[in-house]
Amino acid sequence: MIEAPTFPAALRQELEQSEERRLSVEEFDARANVPMSDHEREDFHALVRWFTTRYPTAGDRMRAIRSRVRRLHDRRRSLARDRP
Repeated sequence: MIEAPTFPAALRQELEQSEERRLSVEEFDARANVPMSDHEREDFHALVRWFTTRYPTAGDRMRAIRSRVRRLHDRRRSLARDRP
């Protein structure tokens, strides 16, 4: 499996700001209407196969998602406390 890339703090902050900004309707439409490349489609199907193998039942999937959401909320609260 390919390891996730790591980014310097400044680039990570820039990416987070870019991800959090609101898109205009036109920007959203432009991005949403771009067809998937073959590589993106293969990656998507590989992720679905992995996820449904790792979490075979609907209950397993819901528990995994709830656990992940809880961790994300905990992390955001922790980061907010650490900010000046």
